[in-house]
Amino acid sequence: MNTLIEAPWLADLATELPANVRLQRLMGGLRAHFCCGAVALLRLEEDHLCPVVVDGLVSEALGRRFAVRQHPRLAAILARGEVTCFDRDSQLPDPYDGLLDTLVGEPLPVHDCMGVALRIDGRPWGVLTLDALQTGTFDERARADLADCAVHVEAAVRITRLEQQVQVLGRA
Repeated sequence: MNTLIEAPWLADLATELPANVRLQRLMGGLRAHFCCGAVALLRLEEDHLCPVVVDGLVSEALGRRFAVRQHPRLAAILARGEVTCFDRDSQLPDPYDGLLDTLVGEPLPVHDCMGVALRIDGRPWGVLTLDALQTGTFDERARADLADCAVHVEAAVRITRLEQQVQVLGRA
């Protein structure tokens, strides 16, 4: 990973920030680092994945609930313990068709898609997905970078959750 990218992420971990600010800044940093069209952080809630923070998708995406069994790409990412990259000619439907902020309402053209399952305290928490309209964006180096970034994302999610718990206890 580029240490210039890591520095702001690490600084945000050591700073008290509003709940979604830390995660939104992280998603924006990931989108820039990977030169992709969209990044989404989705939390697992029973058998659905719910967007927590998106960058490059329309804001309506935040209100969606993706049933894992109805979205084979998301199911594959969630099931694997490593970065999952889909071939550009994959026939699996893309859950973000019509949701990319540069192609609102249109199906996504042939593109690159990858993601990784996230675990917090040893339990499945959700997934991080990346989409790029330019094929070939997610090469071996990008996949290795995403594996490294997953740890940063898990740490940011965990710290955000712990801060929210402390705030609730402070009000009690």
